[in-house]
Amino acid sequence: MPLEPVRPSEAAASTQPPRQTVREEAPYYEIEYDSCPMPGVGRFVLKSAKIEEPPQERDEVREVFNRMRDIARESRSLYFSNTKFYDRRIQQENSGIFYRQGMFMKDFEDEYEDMLPYSAYYPNYQMMGYGQLRTYFTWRTQVRQGNIQQTSLSYAYLYIYELLNNIGVETPGEGLERLMLFWDAYRVYDQSIDKYVLKWLKDYHIYYELPLSFHQFIEENGLAAQFPNLSNPEDRFDLCCAISKYDIRKSGFYTDDRKEMVRECFAFTYARLQQAFAENRMDLDKSIFQPTKHMAAWLPFKEALFYPALQQADRRVVLSEKEIYLCAGNQWTFSTSITTESGKQLLGYAFKQMESVLRSLTKYRHKLTANMNSLSPMMADELRKAGISLETVIAQAVTEFYREATRTVVRVDRSALDRIREESLATQEKLVVPEQEVVSESVSWGVQNSSALDERKLDAGITTVDSEEADLPASNIEEFDSKKTDSAPCQEAEPNPWEALNDLLTDTEKEALALAINGETNIKQFADAHGIMLEVLMDGINEKSMDCIGDSLLDDEFTIYDDYIEQVKGMVETI
Repeated sequence: MPLEPVRPSEAAASTQPPRQTVREEAPYYEIEYDSCPMPGVGRFVLKSAKIEEPPQERDEVREVFNRMRDIARESRSLYFSNTKFYDRRIQQENSGIFYRQGMFMKDFEDEYEDMLPYSAYYPNYQMMGYGQLRTYFTWRTQVRQGNIQQTSLSYAYLYIYELLNNIGVETPGEGLERLMLFWDAYRVYDQSIDKYVLKWLKDYHIYYELPLSFHQFIEENGLAAQFPNLSNPEDRFDLCCAISKYDIRKSGFYTDDRKEMVRECFAFTYARLQQAFAENRMDLDKSIFQPTKHMAAWLPFKEALFYPALQQADRRVVLSEKEIYLCAGNQWTFSTSITTESGKQLLGYAFKQMESVLRSLTKYRHKLTANMNSLSPMMADELRKAGISLETVIAQAVTEFYREATRTVVRVDRSALDRIREESLATQEKLVVPEQEVVSESVSWGVQNSSALDERKLDAGITTVDSEEADLPASNIEEFDSKKTDSAPCQEAEPNPWEALNDLLTDTEKEALALAINGETNIKQFADAHGIMLEVLMDGINEKSMDCIGDSLLDDEFTIYDDYIEQVKGMVETI
């Protein structure tokens, strides 16, 4: 609460000489730096309610600084009402003051000969003395002209704060460009700024809507090594695999020679699922990428003085499988999980059904079954009401993709065809016997008609046929048959994959499977008793099952998939 001004008594006033006319204002405390002999150190000073008339020699720069300081004085009741300077409420108020003062000084330029140092945890204009302000704005003038020189680190952070608030720039894109230029130049003097700038670059892409995504930005600027745990959400395959209940990348079917096909098939299938959902007034992305209900509030540029002056549109920003940011009503929230259990189950079924169809089409030796019961009851009910059959949509999409991917395009080479025709005619002439003119004419007629037929086919340009239906020259029939023989499934008896898995599993792993079969839910206690982490135990079992049967046995809850319960019972029944 402001202090009441001290007023002299009327008797004392009658005996004193007339005083200079002043305008009165409630006194207030202010951090003053000009009066302190130590640079960068200030003290609270009770300002008099009497404001003297300006001195005869006018200092226009000081007048600008005073007008800038007046912005803070308007909020001084809150600015100094709490002695905890780093209190969140006070910091927000300081950020607002800094933004308004920065916008007031955004075009100011200076040319000051002295260079005064400055050091503060949250550097801002209000805490700087006259000489420090002139030093900073002179240095900033040079920076904006491309002459970036080393100075007190607090001045450097103050300039970065301005760019984060888009002070002195026309667009966020321009602000990012200037931030990158300054960071690249100034880190030569002091690399300690990397710690904060790297965080703020990510926040900058979340808060401001920019033409390029953050992943495109780090790729173009060679910053991928600085963000090793950041997967690319634009690579939908890896993102979906990371959050799915079934990770196809761990499947025995996902080998080096099939990776590209599986990725392309998923992109094709996902597009068809999006279309099917949209046609039935559902949103596939929202059904999958739905964050948890309890999301924490998020403030951009937390370690800087930043005022969220920009009105934000409602949107979702996904940075990785563990980072999602939501803006609603100009308020930001954050979650480390970008999907609910229902979304994970939906993706798991989609991946498994897609792989099941691909295995069948490619005649893979092991079959895989996708169980619709793996979907959450709520999701299954929503799909039923919408009339969407995931099994059918995925099966049709995968079949269509595979048919197109394995289609063979045959191109006719006119020059080669002409050469073959000439060679054929030459051979025909050698075989013709003069006494057999009738037969010769018959053969000639047949060749001419055959050539005419070839020319009609040639006019079609490109002929598209399936690889197994392509017409091959007679001389290649034997080679083609041998390839078909080589690619056909081996007729010899193959070893039983379940027997092979049984041989690979340790006694501890079999005991754990036996407990899971019998409905035991506290497998962690069993793992702890055997001196092994539950995750290691589960991964060991799944890796061995991948090698033998081409699929995992256990889900994340150490529950055996329904498709393999009977086979597992057969393996562990003797334990």
